[in-house]
Order: sequence, then C-alpha cells, then structure tokens
Amino acid sequence: MAGKVVASQFTGAFAKLNNTTDITATRADIIRSLLTVGYPSRNKAIRKVGLWRTRMLSAMAYGYLDRALRTTEYFRNLEQTEKVGVSFLLGQAFTHWFAQDRMDIQFLLHVANLKSTKWSTSSAVVPPKTGASTPSPKSRPDFIGVKKAERHVFESKGRIRKPAKSAIAKALGQVSALRAINGTQPATRCATFFMLKASGAEGQVVDPEGDATGVEVEFDEWEMITKAYSFFLDGENSELPEAAGEGYVGREIDEGVFFAIDRKVLSAAARQGQDSASDRQQRRDEVFEILDHRASFYLERRTEEISPGPDGTLLIDRRTGGIRPRSKRA
Repeated sequence: MAGKVVASQFTGAFAKLNNTTDITATRADIIRSLLTVGYPSRNKAIRKVGLWRTRMLSAMAYGYLDRALRTTEYFRNLEQTEKVGVSFLLGQAFTHWFAQDRMDIQFLLHVANLKSTKWSTSSAVVPPKTGASTPSPKSRPDFIGVKKAERHVFESKGRIRKPAKSAIAKALGQVSALRAINGTQPATRCATFFMLKASGAEGQVVDPEGDATGVEVEFDEWEMITKAYSFFLDGENSELPEAAGEGYVGREIDEGVFFAIDRKVLSAAARQGQDSASDRQQRRDEVFEILDHRASFYLERRTEEISPGPDGTLLIDRRTGGIRPRSKRA
C-alpha cells in the first residue's frame, strides 16, 4: 500500500471524506494524472517544452516512484532544487487522483489559461477560511474541479516534508480568494499537500469553513472540455493492441505505455456545431451524460497496470518492475 491520506474539516455532504484512509493509487494512476494536469493543450506543451514531454512525465513516475509509490534511490539522490520541481508535478498528480477517486470529480484544470476565462475584480477584503492567512488581491488557486452539477477549488502542494502551519495557512488563503465559479459557489475549496517519501506517499487535504467572498471566475465549459481532451483531439489515434483497450482509441507514448480515451467520449468532444452558447452547453451536457452512463464500464478495467479515469481516459503500463540503480563499484 502506498501510504495514508488524511482528509479533515470537510462539511455538509462532503463530511464523509473526513478520515484517514489508504492511498490506493497505482503508479499507472499517477502517470495518467501527470498526463492530464499541467499544460492546457498538447500543442502548447510542444511549443514550450517539446514533443518528448509525455515520455518525460511517464519516465518521471517510473524512475522516481516504485509500484508502492515509495520514492526510489534515484529520487533521493536528486539535488534539492530538482526535488522541488519533481515534487511539484507529482503533487499535482496526487491531487488529481484524490479529486477523481475520492470526490468523483471528472475534470481538474488550470482555467487561467483558457481563452474564455474572465476574473472579476474586487476591492473588498476577503474573509479567509478558518486558519488561513489573508490572501493577496491577485491570489489565484491552482485548479478548478468540475462535475456535472458541482464546482470545486484546489490549491496543490507537492513536498518531501510535512507542511508547516504557515504553508497550510497560505494555501487556504489562496482558495479563500475565489467566491464563485460561473456564478456558482464552490462546493469545496481544498488545500492539498502530498509528501513523497521512501516509506510511501502521504497526503493531507483540508477544507475548513469560511465565508465565500472574493473574486469570481467565468469560463466556457465547452472550451474546458476540449482542452481537457486536447491530447487526443490534437493528435492521431488508433485502436490499441490490447484487449483491455477495447472501446478506446489512443497511442503508445512510451514502450509498453498506452494513453487512450473512450471512443464515444472522443466522438462527442470532437463534434462540431453552431457556436451559440446553447449549442455549446448541449455538447457539454452530452459529454457528462456519456461519462455518467459509462462509469461502471470504466471501473471494470481497473488493475495495477490499467488506470481508467472517470473522464473517459485510460492509461495502460505494461512495463515490469522499475528502474534499478546501477550497482556501485568497489
């Protein structure tokens, strides 16, 4: 088992999350999450980082985490500044896993990079959540989580040590700054911390009560969906040479590693229509209806090597074991 995640201070319908539970993620789950969060489109990632980004993210999880999600000797031998960058990306991946696995949230995205995103301005002082430091006027959280009828806010931190009280207060201040998402008050506003350790990953997720006052954000949720699936919409896809991939299309991103999407979801996401708000809303609703209807279809495919997501994506990792450090010479 990978380790434990402690969720606390959730209220209302989400109070059931308040518990200490096992991190049940597999390395395949973390790779899929690494490929899902981050850059808002594959084309932008190629322009800024390179064609090899997907292979690099897959290799990062394979080289720095073993199957039990314990850090490897390679990770422990990194320079401190290198650990910071790797922990940042893996922390986002664990946050994505928690949102999907524990909160049933299909999409977790950086909405700040969507063309349609509009942030309101507010001169009012933001009353922070309990235990939070006062956020700056320009403070923005990392992620917006979207379900069919819910909106969520996340500030994600990946670390190698337990967060100090000041770090938790700052993260809570950042999520406190957001009052509404497309006119709807967020159902939760969470600060997430995931620590990477040789003994296994550990997580801390908190959502204390607090007034929902501050800035608002609006964005086109159809654009959000097409950005979420841009890896597949921007590239060529084909049938997978895997029985487990039946009903999915995608491609091999590294030797023995396949990233794919439900063919029905891709067809709906690629459908062209009129550019009216009502038409875009209709297409958005169609995608959510497919995801809800096929949720059990996705779960049936789960194994240690196969990671199905509630967003219709699938990661298959057929590589065995992990990378072994070279033996030291006498």
